[in-house]
Amino acid sequence: MALAYLCSKIRTTDQWFRVADHPVGRLCGLIVNHGLREGSGVEAANVANAIKNLGVRPFILNLSWDEVIPEGTHPSQLPNVETVARTLRYRALGAFCRKGLMATLFTAHHEDDQYETVMMRLLSGHGYRGLQGMRPATDIPECYDMHGVYQSGFVDDQRQIHKFYNMTPNYRAKKLLKGDLRDEVDPDIIAMELEAGWRSDAATAYLDDYDGIAKGNKNAPLLAPLEVEDGGVLVYRPLLCFGKERLIATCLEHNIPWFEDHTNADQTLTMRNAVRHMHRNHTLPVALQKPSVLRLAERCRAKIASAEAEVDRLLSSHVVIREFGANAGTLVVSMPRFSLPTVPHRSAASPTARENRLRRYRHIAALLIRRLLSMVTPEHELTQPSQLDHLISMLFPSLTPPHQTPTPPKPYVICTVLFTPLISPSYPLRWLLSRAPHVTNAPPPALTFPGLALAPRVGRAPCRWKAKAGLPPPPRLFDRRFWIRFPFNRLPCALRVMPFAPEHLKPFREALADDGARKELSGLLRRYAPGKTRFTLPAVFATVDVTGLLAGGGWWPEHLAVGRNLLQGKMEGQTEEEVQEGEAEKGEMDGLEANTSRLQKPRLLDVFAEREAWEQELKSKETLQLLALPTLGVGLPGLEEWLKWEVRYRKVDPELLWLSRLDGRRMGRREVRARGLAA
Repeated sequence: MALAYLCSKIRTTDQWFRVADHPVGRLCGLIVNHGLREGSGVEAANVANAIKNLGVRPFILNLSWDEVIPEGTHPSQLPNVETVARTLRYRALGAFCRKGLMATLFTAHHEDDQYETVMMRLLSGHGYRGLQGMRPATDIPECYDMHGVYQSGFVDDQRQIHKFYNMTPNYRAKKLLKGDLRDEVDPDIIAMELEAGWRSDAATAYLDDYDGIAKGNKNAPLLAPLEVEDGGVLVYRPLLCFGKERLIATCLEHNIPWFEDHTNADQTLTMRNAVRHMHRNHTLPVALQKPSVLRLAERCRAKIASAEAEVDRLLSSHVVIREFGANAGTLVVSMPRFSLPTVPHRSAASPTARENRLRRYRHIAALLIRRLLSMVTPEHELTQPSQLDHLISMLFPSLTPPHQTPTPPKPYVICTVLFTPLISPSYPLRWLLSRAPHVTNAPPPALTFPGLALAPRVGRAPCRWKAKAGLPPPPRLFDRRFWIRFPFNRLPCALRVMPFAPEHLKPFREALADDGARKELSGLLRRYAPGKTRFTLPAVFATVDVTGLLAGGGWWPEHLAVGRNLLQGKMEGQTEEEVQEGEAEKGEMDGLEANTSRLQKPRLLDVFAEREAWEQELKSKETLQLLALPTLGVGLPGLEEWLKWEVRYRKVDPELLWLSRLDGRRMGRREVRARGLAA
């Protein structure tokens, strides 16, 4: 209630108030009714009335427990009811924000909540990364597969007439862009950069990276990179610096009612309630009291910020990202070489001081690896730095402890990411980071998309089937890396998106149009998805054989086909009588749709029922047919008339790409000027 009051007054206090560089629009108060206790609905209505009196429009969100619990079971009987409730709560909030085109969500977590959170993590044995507590701003949790809610929606927004994210460049950016374009076409500038060695052929340099694991890839065609998603709902906690007593005083001062959940006093219900009871009713040791715990959290945040700043300096000066391939989700990187400084002072050169420096550098290296993992891994939670010791010794031989033998470079899998060394005499050691192959003892990730319904197809030839009009469906997340949707689909069967597998390669290659298309496919796989990386690519499958449709043939079997000439159209060698017969049959089939008279309707229903039964039997004998590799832009011949797809890579850390030099050579004038201007 204090947060609602402060938000309602922000415009009168500061009319230019902005959140993340966006002006504040309409304010909505979201009240979540969990339905876990009696009277929660009445209390939610009272909160809504109180918020309405502040001039904020209220909305009550009722959670749907039927999706996660068996029928006849009360949610309070779940052993992890708090965790499930949190998931449902944030997903309901995210869905509302997406529907209302809102990108900012304020929550009223306060200083006491922060203290309780750090105490619970302290009791659970968390390290200093967990003891930093809740962040003041973060992406909305629990909504990882909801497009437009979690780190996505930016690409679709930029296609709208009225955009939410304003990306119009200012005067200085336009001037810089104009200078870049002038330099691109100025022969004198090009000659100067070539002579100074500033220019490099990025495509050729990237091709050289794979000489150690892929042969013949230099003939691969250039491939347009996938668009990378961004956007989503951000959660802000503006009251973390204020205690609950101060917020209550704010409400009392301005006659604002507030509401207490009586179950918060039950110390046996949740761990947070137990910590709250212990804090309020017992005198804890000084180290566990609120001021000490909050100072501990502040020190942990400062330590993390200092280490991350060191990683940024390392990225900007030593680490070179040779290529980020969004089409396959790969990263080629050159690792820096750590060298322990030689300090003449005796105390600094002692074994203890050297061990401390080594431990610190290994921690910085672990944070660097985590930053690189975040670009490729499908996991939401990254591997903890303490679990990266073996990989650190392999990637950074100079940081190997004295009592250990340096580990030679070899493939290594961690956090579902495969590290592959690229060894070549022509350049220093580089590493290829890619999604690890799917394990055989677990089901692979899969998405199912419905095909064209039977009703718009039953009275038409396949060449006259029309895809469903209207807005395209929202993209869906595949393997937690690729957002995929099909804005145009005329196929009569369901589509399945699954990982590309070795057994699919040969039949797919043979089904391509000619030898040129087969060579192009081989070049694309070697160039963009070498080795086992290709078998992590998303592939689109039809659940039945549609070879005849793609070749321009019919769909229904002979005993159900009405008008063979209608399905084939006017063919070469047809007589005029056959053409007229086909036109008559076409009119007859159109009549099955349009004529609803008493004589025509039973026949239409019979045709519909027969064809529906035939398709159900066909779908029961599911046969997967590989149609396309969408991230590579390769599909079977004729597929473009039936299916179109959109694929985007999930959000990545743009600062990581900006900090690292992308070509590993001396930066050109334009890049120097751009970085200097940004600084």
